[in-house]
Amino acid sequence: MKRLVVSMACLSVFGIASSAMAAPPGKSTILHCGCVVDAVGVPNMRYVEISVNSKTRGHDNHFAGTIDSCFDGVDTFTDFVRTGSDCQIDGPELGDPILACEGPVAGDICGAEVTQP
Repeated sequence: MKRLVVSMACLSVFGIASSAMAAPPGKSTILHCGCVVDAVGVPNMRYVEISVNSKTRGHDNHFAGTIDSCFDGVDTFTDFVRTGSDCQIDGPELGDPILACEGPVAGDICGAEVTQP
């Protein structure tokens, strides 16, 4: 009887563990508004198409009005304010604040340099 109980307990644990690890979270494709440096070393903010884990939350902070510092790859940081938010192209729905893309495409400018007074 003791063996039967131990065997059933082991099978239950195995069943729970395998169902929890069965399917990895899906991937979603988004347009990320981020720093891009052109061929001459001038930074700007542009939309870039990237694939993210559908459970990620980091891009929730990339919405219009937020500020990022872009590095030129050599020695200068320039502050930019986002004029556009990250948005979703496809994949499992990420939800608010990452909404479906309506208009922007990869390569579009999505930020403006912050002018110093």
